[in-house]
Amino acid sequence: MFDGLLHEIEKAKSICVFRHQIPDPDALGSQWGLIEWIKETYPSKKVYGCGYHVGGKPDLFPAPDQVSDEIISLSLVIVVDTANQKRIDDPRFSLAKSVIKIDHHPNFESYGTREYVFDDKAATCEIIASFLQEVVSKPLSKKVATYLYMGLLTDTLNFTTNNTSASTLQIAAYLAQSNLNFSELSQKLFSISSKEFQFSNYIRSNALIKECGLAYIVITKELLERFEITPNQAKERITDFQMVNDFDVWALFIEQIDGIKPYFNGSLRSKKIVINDIAQLFNGGGHRQAAAVKGLSFEQIDQVVDHCCKRLMEVKSNESI
Repeated sequence: MFDGLLHEIEKAKSICVFRHQIPDPDALGSQWGLIEWIKETYPSKKVYGCGYHVGGKPDLFPAPDQVSDEIISLSLVIVVDTANQKRIDDPRFSLAKSVIKIDHHPNFESYGTREYVFDDKAATCEIIASFLQEVVSKPLSKKVATYLYMGLLTDTLNFTTNNTSASTLQIAAYLAQSNLNFSELSQKLFSISSKEFQFSNYIRSNALIKECGLAYIVITKELLERFEITPNQAKERITDFQMVNDFDVWALFIEQIDGIKPYFNGSLRSKKIVINDIAQLFNGGGHRQAAAVKGLSFEQIDQVVDHCCKRLMEVKSNESI
């Protein structure tokens, strides 16, 4: 399953681990879980965590390292939780002669000299933990296990997503051997501020609901400022839609504040139907029922909504035949 991965890690003197832009806990957990394990196991190696963006829970993971072009060019590069090159949070990964891709998204783009892609796994942290379970005979350190468990827990939404499997739960049990404090970790990962609570109430009260079974909301810069919410914090509220029986697809479009011309990034979710091919039409992609779109105008938001509604109506029409 992981042929050659340990050998590549062992022979490298310097390793740089990258992940995707606007990293979530699975990206950060797999990045820093792997980094910490390599540092603990091979103290003489130089290991760096690369990237520019700080994640949504910056207090739970280390800040990215400052790494020179020369170091990257002389290092083994490992990219985790990133389906395509454009999403890697630092294009300098390509300076390396050897690149390893470890991911759980559908493998639409190959970019590694070695690739370990398992799109049936619920999280990249599940893949990293499976690898470590193969090569480590005793429980992992609490620090490594904590990073990996946080990514596993968040990407499965507390083990409720449809790609959560017996393997996922077995890996969770493996990580649990490291004396994890489950209640404390859940509190840190899923608790929200009063501002976020008020923002969540706004979303629930103002979501647009289409007859096709789609619900969505557009979050402008003005709304972010009104509730004192960052785009990363706003993105996490996509979960507010998922337990509503009448919503088959739901979406959250958030105006980005880091440019002169306004644009929107969006998160798409689905209970059953495939939506990642729709996301690919709008500078995005992802899992079959969980994907992202990027750099949208107001008009393109309408187009995404129309595509999703059309897909829903086609599926429902076929089911009624």
